[in-house]
Amino acid sequence: MAARISLSIGLYSQIPYVIPGIEIPVYCIEELCVAVKENAMLIDDQIMNKSLIEWISRDLSLRELADALLGVMNSRGSVGDFCRYFLEYTGLFDRAEIYEITKLLTMGVGMSVMERQKKQADTLAEHGNYEAAIHAYKNIIEKWSDAGDGTSDSVTVLMGNIYNNLGVSYAGMMKYSLAALAFKKAGEYDPTPEHRHSYTAALRLSMSGTDFIKYVATNPELGPDSIAMEGEIEKLTEEYETEGEGMSRMIMKNAREQMDRTEIASDNDRILDELKKDYKNKMHVN
Repeated sequence: MAARISLSIGLYSQIPYVIPGIEIPVYCIEELCVAVKENAMLIDDQIMNKSLIEWISRDLSLRELADALLGVMNSRGSVGDFCRYFLEYTGLFDRAEIYEITKLLTMGVGMSVMERQKKQADTLAEHGNYEAAIHAYKNIIEKWSDAGDGTSDSVTVLMGNIYNNLGVSYAGMMKYSLAALAFKKAGEYDPTPEHRHSYTAALRLSMSGTDFIKYVATNPELGPDSIAMEGEIEKLTEEYETEGEGMSRMIMKNAREQMDRTEIASDNDRILDELKKDYKNKMHVN
């Protein structure tokens, strides 16, 4: 099917079509395409319905497109096939973009609404769009705040992973205090060693060494993870000093004999910042 490129295809409807599942009103075929692109992980097979096809035919006067979509639906085509047809018809997106959109549409098949919302937020986090990811995770948490109460273990684990990935996003922005709170909440939903370790690591990077030791002393359950964390930091420090990312041990020793305390403190802060960046790069969403 040849792609069509136009600023406007068909009529602009006076009555919007509200896309099921995401409840977004659209007034023309272009708006439908953009809404599907921006919310691909949230679209399910509810979009394949006669109401949409009739709206496209009657309100937009795109009868050829409506007939083709009806054929896809009647032949039990996939949601990806259905949406790809009108995405290609409008010519708004190139072939690569349409491929990515339909891949996301296919990825959401069989997932619950909550899982699809999480996956959409995960995609933002994986691409480094942490601020948008944080906003998306918070929206999920607000909507599903009681999801872990009296429901299946799988939902409880899912909430734990959502909080974990919120923590990862905060860590990506080097907001370690907020990351620690998110990881702690993840552990409350799903008490795994991984969540506890992430919580301990974020705490360590948000506190001074002295404050961290005091905190662990009053929370002995974090002891094993704190020891492991110190070992990781020591290893990262050695790598930092020996791989050309900072002063070598010898240069550091000689420099300390010449630098005043302010300069040394400044350099230590710089090393800690590099360690934090390395920690951020090691984090990943679940």
